[in-house]
Amino acid sequence: MEYQVNVNYRFQAVNEKEAKEKAVKYLANTLKVQPMSKAVCSPLEIADQCWDFRKKDKEHFCVFFLNTQNQIISREIISIGTLNASLIHPRECFRTAISKNCASVIFVHNHPSGSLEPSDEDIAVTKRLKDAGKLIGIEVLDHVIVTAESHKSLKEQGLV
Repeated sequence: MEYQVNVNYRFQAVNEKEAKEKAVKYLANTLKVQPMSKAVCSPLEIADQCWDFRKKDKEHFCVFFLNTQNQIISREIISIGTLNASLIHPRECFRTAISKNCASVIFVHNHPSGSLEPSDEDIAVTKRLKDAGKLIGIEVLDHVIVTAESHKSLKEQGLV
């Protein structure tokens, strides 16, 4: 597992011993160690992280936020809709992406019906989100549809 520590802390000390003590104290109080996540390589890896809403009876629309190395920073469920629809607006989809300084996003939503086929609305929303992302400089890498049993990538289908 790969780890990274970034420290940008300036302070004054009388001597090296005091400097080391201050540095240790600062790090002990502020350091957060967490493993580096690996880069997302496939829609299956994304679909596997959607277990919490794959079997839900309402559509859930989720966004994965990625850094410049395609590592997941976080994810957020943006909308919970009805049995066969979900209200999606670019403003909600990109608000967190902007605040987290994301380089790219991956959209995911479930189809409670069990069908993996993207609807005309799915395709239209994806195009609208991709255009909005292009305008603000956040790339839309994919839009994945998940069901209880499987998944389908709109990118692999040539629709993103």
